Amino acid sequence: MSDIELPEITDRRLNRMVVTTVVVLSVVMAVGKIKDDNIVQAMQADQATKIDLWSEYQATQIKAHDQAIAATLLGQSATGATPAAAATSENARYKGEARDIKAKAQAAEADYAVQGYRDDQFDLSDGFLSIALAVSAIAALAESFGLLWLAWGSAVLGVLFLVAGFAQLPIHPDALVAFLS
Repeated sequence: MSDIELPEITDRRLNRMVVTTVVVLSVVMAVGKIKDDNIVQAMQADQATKIDLWSEYQATQIKAHDQAIAATLLGQSATGATPAAAATSENARYKGEARDIKAKAQAAEADYAVQGYRDDQFDLSDGFLSIALAVSAIAALAESFGLLWLAWGSAVLGVLFLVAGFAQLPIHPDALVAFLS
């Protein structure tokens, strides 16, 4: 039976640095993932609200249009102005409601866009931190400080986007996001 040769670990300092890096990156990634999931849930709620509000806006616009037609038709009839005035009043009421609903729908759209921007930041953070985690593991296997430095560089980018997402900073590489989308 032959003995399996295990590589001799020459520098325990590198392994300690890799282990510390992996632990820190794992914790940072977990915190970022929680926030990212919450942002995605908010985006889904905004999207549902926006769709509901735009549907309500369309229905209100149709009601207003119906009342305008009724006012026109009733104004031409011999029965008098009272039904026509009521239809005109209803038309104005629906137009007012439609303006309010439209403003709410546009606010939901704007909030969705803001949350999408932040979601991109958390996604970039997760990507760079995942790269850092993988390269850290390879650095230990290859016993390479150079790879560990590369992992730390990727981790810095990941943490930068994480902080930008939490602090709502305008750090958003649009070209990279467009390429990845």
